Amino acid sequence: MPPTATQTAQWTLEAWLQAELEPRCELIGGTLMPMASPTRRHQEIVLTTAYALRQHVRAGRLGVVLMEVDVALPNGAGVIPDICFVREARAAETLTPAGKVQGAPDLAVEVVSPSTRARDTVDKVRLYHQAGVAWYWLIDSETLAVQELRWTPEGYVIGATATAGQTFQPEALPGFTIDLQRALEE
Repeated sequence: MPPTATQTAQWTLEAWLQAELEPRCELIGGTLMPMASPTRRHQEIVLTTAYALRQHVRAGRLGVVLMEVDVALPNGAGVIPDICFVREARAAETLTPAGKVQGAPDLAVEVVSPSTRARDTVDKVRLYHQAGVAWYWLIDSETLAVQELRWTPEGYVIGATATAGQTFQPEALPGFTIDLQRALEE
């Protein structure tokens, strides 16, 4: 039986995947990291972005878009990105029958809130890069700035960016565009 979320014993990725923890926690370095409860604005940004992304992905039969799913990274970390995308060619090998992601998604998206800023912009940048996540999008919940990071052997490099009121056109998914400010107002 795995330790509870309040215990400090080292966790394994397998135990984390099987546990039903309250509050939800990510597994970083064998330690459970409780997740903050999302604000309404955070949820609206996640839903709006995921909906637009899912429409684009489904129209092109490009793969699968998931929200707040357990992701078992190959580096031993267990994360729960706000949104992730797995290309169709990798879906069968990456998505488990239980609906989790086993391995690096092709894209991870995090909505950065004041309470998650350090984890999303420092810890997860490192974890996702080590795990080989090809693309990482950061959406600032306060400013609506969007930044796309592209994997290189030396580290992530900045790709497409947009500020509030601008159209975000990521390199990761050609043809996908979103003006997050406008989409949230609709």
